[in-house]
Parts: sequence; structure tokens; C-alpha cells
Amino acid sequence: MKSEEDSSLYRQIMKGTAVFGGSQLFTMFINIVKGKMVAIILRDYGMGISSLMQSALMPMQQLFSFGLPTAGVRDIAAETDAEKKAEAVTAFRRVLFVLAFLGMCTMAIGAMLFSVSTFGDASHTLWFVEMAVALLFFILQTGENSILQGYRQLKTLALCNIVGALCGLLFGVPLYWYLGIEGIVPSMIILSFTTWCFSRYFTRRMGIAHVRQTWHETWTWGRRMLLLGGAMMLAGLFGTLSTYFVNTFIRSFGTIADIGLFQAANMIVLQSTSLVFSAMATDYFPHLSSLIDNRSESSRLVEKEGEIVILIMLPIISLLILFAPLIVRILLTPQFDSIVPLIRLMSISFVARAWCFPLDYVCLARGDKSFFFWVDGVFTNVKTFLLYVAGYYLFGLIGLGYAIVANALIDILCSTLLNKWRYNITYSTDILKVLLPMFLLCIFSLTVSFLLNDVVCYTIMGISATIVCTWSYIQLNKRIGIKDLFTHGKS
Repeated sequence: MKSEEDSSLYRQIMKGTAVFGGSQLFTMFINIVKGKMVAIILRDYGMGISSLMQSALMPMQQLFSFGLPTAGVRDIAAETDAEKKAEAVTAFRRVLFVLAFLGMCTMAIGAMLFSVSTFGDASHTLWFVEMAVALLFFILQTGENSILQGYRQLKTLALCNIVGALCGLLFGVPLYWYLGIEGIVPSMIILSFTTWCFSRYFTRRMGIAHVRQTWHETWTWGRRMLLLGGAMMLAGLFGTLSTYFVNTFIRSFGTIADIGLFQAANMIVLQSTSLVFSAMATDYFPHLSSLIDNRSESSRLVEKEGEIVILIMLPIISLLILFAPLIVRILLTPQFDSIVPLIRLMSISFVARAWCFPLDYVCLARGDKSFFFWVDGVFTNVKTFLLYVAGYYLFGLIGLGYAIVANALIDILCSTLLNKWRYNITYSTDILKVLLPMFLLCIFSLTVSFLLNDVVCYTIMGISATIVCTWSYIQLNKRIGIKDLFTHGKS
């Protein structure tokens, strides 16, 4: 029975990942097509204008969302009673609307300041007044998606993301064609409104009960969400500041070119791996939140999630180590060849992220805002900043790679010990049997890439990558039956 239960859980984890990951791949393809067409129509100047408008919008969206979309997922998923879930949804929508409305008013009132700070003059004030409407609907749309995630409606959520990407393509490109750069803001408004309409339509179809709720009751629910969301927002702010200070240090003690090289390496590794983590988190977070009061079941979910994410990540890491030079040539130019060793070091560090990924969601699922703020917000970012600064100061650009690996090893230790101490949740030794042999093989590949000539080096790395990919496939097949992935489990 235990084996059947484990197999069902493995399939559920993997199918949720496949459903949402597939939609993200499709969305990424649509965005690539849109980006290419926009580049042809608007050219470099128009692309620059669009980028500036996006860079002004995103911080406002993050600030006035106040971390509520993630906190709302936790509170909605954690409730097992249908009426309580409906109460959480009502409070969540009310509080998020107030925040979104305040964000819209703030952007509209401060439109002239936004124009001056973004473009150097007040000539684009009207654009920012209009974009305040887009801000309102973008925030509300993330809220509707959070409700879908909280109810674990993954197929519907995936469909909403695809529809959003298609709307951006179908409405944006014609407006750019007819209006040029004047079509940038109207396309953002139409995109935000249409995606909100679709998300709202799907949440209405779920049949969530209408609940009469006083504003005092709304505040009782909303206060808890805002406290957790605020902790998450502040933690994110510390992360942004840490990145800013690292870049400032590199500029002061090195060159601006080194900043560009570091960011290019970071972009390649993140693009190669973030899809896995975001796809898995979409179902894992609400699932864990719903089980968090049951320690044995939540521990089992953490364990199985850890095994699956490690088995998916190991082949990606081995292939990144092998094909790093080719990826750089395809995505960048030969001028960036110097970042290949850095990419390989950063790739190894993502084994640690795979290890820590299921554990790091435990405090969020429990709503442990103080622990999340001090550990993830303060300690993690201060530690990361000090290690990066020391690594770059001592060894230059490659020192950032050494610092990233050291940071990853410390993260494994801290995440494991702190979750054991605070929540009595940890991995069994079985997960080491999944991780250790192939991780050591990846380390071996990384080592030979620094020591041996190209022919021998790539032969060994190719053999190692083949072994890792084959072994991961066999292990995944044992757990989920890959052929049956789309015919078993629930989404």
C-alpha cells in the first residue's frame, strides 16, 4: 500500500509539473515570436521605450501587490472547509482591490514624476496616467490566478497563461504596426484587461460560494495575509538591494564589463533552470499548505518533491556543463566566451537549489512570517552579499563562481538544519541515494573541464552527461511510469 501511495504522489507531482511546465514553454515560444515581431516593427528605439515603461511598471506592481498573491494562495489552500475557502477568497479579493486601486491612484497622481525620472522630462506624463489603468488590472489578474492556484486548478491556470501570451501577441503587434511607439501603452492596457477578464471568467466558473462579509471580517483575514505578504515583499527588497550592492562593488573594484558578463552567465543558467522550479512550485505550494497541519503527510510530500526535482535538475545541470560554450555562442556572441567556466560553476550550485526548494516552502506554507523574514530576507541576502564580494575581490570574475558554490553548500546545511530544528521536517537518507552518485559525476565533469584538453574533456563530459540523463530517466520511470504520466494522477 505504501508503494502505491508513493507512486500516486510521485505521479501527482510530476503531472502538475508537466501541465504547467508545458504551458510555460508554449508561452515562452509565443513571447519569443512577439519579441521578434516587435523588434522588427519598433526597432531598437521603440524596444528601448517599451523596456523603460515595463521597468517603471514592474516595481509598482510588486509594491502594491504587497506579496498578497502568494500569501493568498497559502490561506486559500490551507482551508479544507468550502465555506472557509470562500471567506478567504472574498477577503483576498477585497484587500487586493484596495491595494490595486491605491497603486493606480499613486501612479496617476505621480505620472509627471514617473515621466521625469524615466525619460528625463515631463513629455510622457499622459502615458503614465494611462498606464495606471494597466497597473490596476495586472494586479487584479495576479489575484485571480492566485485563487486558481489556491484551489489547485492547474490546467485552468496554465490555460490563463497561454491566453495571456496570445492576447499580448494578437493585440500588441497590430497596435505597434498601426501606431508605432504610441501603441505601447494601449497594448499594455488591453493586455491587462483581457487577461483579467479571462482569469475572472474561469474563477467564476469554479462555483465559489458568495459570502457576505463585513469589513471587520475582511480585515481579520486580510491582516494575516498582509503580514505574510509584507514579510515576503521586504525579503524580496533585501534581495534586490543585495544584487544592487554586489553590482556596485564590482563596478568600484572591477569593471562595468564584469557586471555584464556576470549578468549574462546568470541569465543563461536561470533561463535553463527556473522553468522547472516555477512549474513545480505552482502545485507544490498549495498542496503543502493544505497538508501542513499533518506532519507525517507534509514530510512525505517534501521528501517526494525533493526526489523529483533533483532527478529533473541533474540532467539539466550535466547538459549545461557539457554545452555551455555552444549555448553562449547561440544566445550571445564570442565576446562572452570567458563566462563558460562561470556558467559551469553556477550550474553545479543549482543542485543545492533543488535540495533546498521543497524545504524552503515549509515556512511559507506554515505562514511563519518572522522566520521567513529573518532567514530568507536578512540572513540569506547578507550571507550572499559577503560571499560574492569576497569571491570577486580575491579571484575576480571566476571568484563569483566559487562564491556561488560556497553559498550553495551553506544553503544546504542551513535549510536542512533549520527545518529539522523548527518544524521537525527533514529528508531521509534515501534521498542521498538519489542525489549523491550523479552529483559526484557532475562534479567530476566540472573538474575535468578545468584540467584537461578539449578532446578528452568533452569526451568525458559527454559520457558523464549520458550516464546522468539515463540514470535520471530510469529513476523517474521507477517512480511515476513515464509512459503513464498523462493517464494517471490528478492535476
